[in-house]
Amino acid sequence: MKRAAVWILLLILCVSFSARAELSQDPILDCALSMLEKGNIFIQRYNELTGAQIQAVFDGGLPYFFGGRASAYLFSKAPRYRMMKCQVSSSFFRKDEVYLYGLDCSGFTQYVYKTCGLPAHDTLENMLLKWDYQHDGNHLYDQHPGSEMPPFPELKDHLRVGDLFVCRHEGARYRHIMLYIGTLRDFGFTPNEAPELLEYLDYPLVIHCGLSPVYGQRMQQYIDDHPELYRGCHTTDGGVQVSILGVPPEEAPIHEHVQNTDYAYYLLDGGQCVLTVYDVFTLSSYCWFRM
Repeated sequence: MKRAAVWILLLILCVSFSARAELSQDPILDCALSMLEKGNIFIQRYNELTGAQIQAVFDGGLPYFFGGRASAYLFSKAPRYRMMKCQVSSSFFRKDEVYLYGLDCSGFTQYVYKTCGLPAHDTLENMLLKWDYQHDGNHLYDQHPGSEMPPFPELKDHLRVGDLFVCRHEGARYRHIMLYIGTLRDFGFTPNEAPELLEYLDYPLVIHCGLSPVYGQRMQQYIDDHPELYRGCHTTDGGVQVSILGVPPEEAPIHEHVQNTDYAYYLLDGGQCVLTVYDVFTLSSYCWFRM
C-alpha cells in the first residue's frame, strides 16, 4: 500500500509539473523576442503556444552597443548588421573604434515600448531613486524596508509582461534594465525537459540587452565570414538574451570567464540555447517598475 501511495503521489506531481500555463500573444513579446537569434527556443515556444509567427530580425540576434539607440539606421540592412563608431569609452568599448551596431540596455527597452505604443520610460537613475515613483505606484517593489519583493517563485502572481526590473550592483558604475516576460513554465518547459531547473520553473524570466558569454564569439564569426563588409570592425560583449532571476549563480551547471566577465548559465534545447543567471544577490538597489 505504501509503495502504491508513493507511485500515485509521484504521478500527481508529474502531472502538475507538466501542466502548461497559458501564454498569450502580446505586442511586447512579439517585439522583444524578435531581437533574439534565429532558432532561439523562446521564439519557437512562443510561436507554438500562441499561434504567433514572429521571426528573428537578425540571424545572430541584436548585439549590445554602448550608447546604442533604435533608429532606422539600425534596421536598414537587417538581417545584416550596421557598424558604428563608439562615442564614449567603457570597460569594453573604446572611443572612436568601430563596432557592430546594436542597442544598450535602455535603448532596447525604449525600443520595445515605443514599438508597442507605450510611453518612454525615464532614466534608470530616476526610475530607481525618484521619490515620486516610489510613492505613486510605479514601484511595485524595491529594496526599501517594507517594499521588498516576495519570494521569487511568487513574483509570477504579481508581475505583468512588460514590467521593468531596474537595478544596480554594489560598487558598479552603471545601472541595468530588463523586461519581464514570464516563467519557464509559461513557455512550456517541464521537469523532463529542464531537470536542472526543476525548482526554478516558476522563477521570473527577463529579456534584456546586456553582457553575454556567447555574443562576442558569435558576432566575431559573423565579421570573419563577411570580411568585405566588416573589415576593421570589432565584436561586442553582449546582446539581447533571456535570463532567469533568483537562482544562486553557484547552482548553475556552467561557469565561464569570457571577455573579463564571469558567467553562470544553463543550456536549453539540447545545448543550443543559453539561459544566463542574472545575479540579484549582490544588488545595492533595485525596483520592479510599472509604467
